[in-house]
Amino acid sequence: MKIVQFKVEGPYFYKTIELYGFLFGTDPIAMEKQFQLHSQYPNFEGYLMIKDNQVAGYIYGYTSVRGQYYHDLLANHLHPYTGWVKDCMELAELGVHPQYRRQGIAKQLIHTLCQNRREKTAVLTARKNNSNAISFYQKRGWVIIREGFYPNVPHEFIIMGKVLR
Repeated sequence: MKIVQFKVEGPYFYKTIELYGFLFGTDPIAMEKQFQLHSQYPNFEGYLMIKDNQVAGYIYGYTSVRGQYYHDLLANHLHPYTGWVKDCMELAELGVHPQYRRQGIAKQLIHTLCQNRREKTAVLTARKNNSNAISFYQKRGWVIIREGFYPNVPHEFIIMGKVLR
């Protein structure tokens, strides 16, 4: 296995979109547009874990700033905890194919993404009923900041944060 930088014009872009669709049951065309939009955000950075020329896992994040759709949703919900979204990286996506889970891929990807970030904090969201993801993040120093977050979907999410520096 090897980690490569994630780029929307890269050779693994469509394989990443396919994996995302497989994991979350979403429309690949809509996700292609979202990934392309996110790649234009400040300090976008992403990585892929490649095994046998397939995308086993992916991660990306960017600097969260006012005017970005998700930043503004988070900032509104976190009021009065807005210190979390100032000088902040938003960990937007992390996914690992079920065939490759429990092999340390997510751990390697999150470490690679966070190790050289210059932002003070990082935030992410996870579905409240996804106890495996929540536990995974908590073992890596993430804390639950707020519950009861419904980002224009019927499912409850929690907002987690981590101090990076």
